[in-house]
Amino acid sequence: MTEKSTFSIREYNSNPVNLLKFRRLLEILVAFLPILILGIIGTSLGTDTFLGGMLVTLGYVLSILVVAILLKRQGSSWLDIGLARPKSWLRTVVFGIGALVTLTVISLAISNIALILPGVQDPDVSRYNPLQGNLPLLLLYVLLAWTTITFGEEMIYRAFLINQMGVLFQGAKLRWVLALIFSSVIFGIVHFYQGPLGILNTFIIGLLFGVIYLRSGRNLWITIIAHGLGNTLTLVLMFFGLA
Repeated sequence: MTEKSTFSIREYNSNPVNLLKFRRLLEILVAFLPILILGIIGTSLGTDTFLGGMLVTLGYVLSILVVAILLKRQGSSWLDIGLARPKSWLRTVVFGIGALVTLTVISLAISNIALILPGVQDPDVSRYNPLQGNLPLLLLYVLLAWTTITFGEEMIYRAFLINQMGVLFQGAKLRWVLALIFSSVIFGIVHFYQGPLGILNTFIIGLLFGVIYLRSGRNLWITIIAHGLGNTLTLVLMFFGLA
């Protein structure tokens, strides 16, 4: 029994496809370490505090740098998986606005339905309470929304994670569907601090943005624009106490 198991493991490891899958899985774990470690520390300190917020932001920056190194080792780059200049900026912006409108309608519909269920509450956004009426803080948050948050999340959870998952599910009939679902699940889970409805909303965002990313020929700029505009609109509403 032991010899047979050992032989099976060696046979598995000798398969180039299996070895590639293992390598991609390891790269995912390495890429998410900064976000995971600094995110946990920052959240424990309070993301509404300067130090907590900076640690979460630093986690994204470090993960982006790690992924850039991993992509280079793969013979690829951010340009290859989504940040190449689109053929038409006007069309990309229009699609980005359209994606935001679609996402807003879907999110509102799901939230209204979910809130009917017993025990379901609005997403917890209490960490943004200091933003109300605070113009300097609003400007800082908008800056972060268009840099580490928008670019960071789209580059890591969409471009990098979906493509890595695509390799992991290589050979599966619906590998890109599986890659899309799993990446969206992870995207939802990392927003655990927003509560169950917040996790559901971000899961839906991940699905929609992932579909747009894949269907657009891996044009990440569409989802970046939609994500950035959505974040900015939400922050402005919070500033005026309307969200």
